[in-house]
Amino acid sequence: MIEREIAERIAAAKLRLRFDKVVLRLIGSLKAGLSEVVPEGQAVIFTLTAPVKLPAKTAAAIEGLVRAGLPDSEVRTTIHGNQVRLHRVVGIAAEMPRVVGFVHNPESDAGLILALAEGRLLGRDQLFSPDV
Repeated sequence: MIEREIAERIAAAKLRLRFDKVVLRLIGSLKAGLSEVVPEGQAVIFTLTAPVKLPAKTAAAIEGLVRAGLPDSEVRTTIHGNQVRLHRVVGIAAEMPRVVGFVHNPESDAGLILALAEGRLLGRDQLFSPDV
């Protein structure tokens, strides 16, 4: 539910997300594999550029980064040709998801996607408008 609201805000900001079978499996795999790793009160938001040519290897690499421990700052890297950004959010409510991911077209602003997602997870919806 929360992810859908975030996706709607991202779409309203005219950013294109991908929802094909490969993307849905990759995000589902990461959510399942990492939800118990991320501590309560925290979340990991990730963005990944499309197309994803090696989804299983890409998911494993992202999972490895998160399991190794994310720093307080954002992680930016390239995994199997895809630009990846990982961001840890602290101070979220217990009912919020612990892992949230988005696959987007290369021309979309990953920073804005992360900001919109973080704002929703922290309940700061009013700070971000679609006209950003």
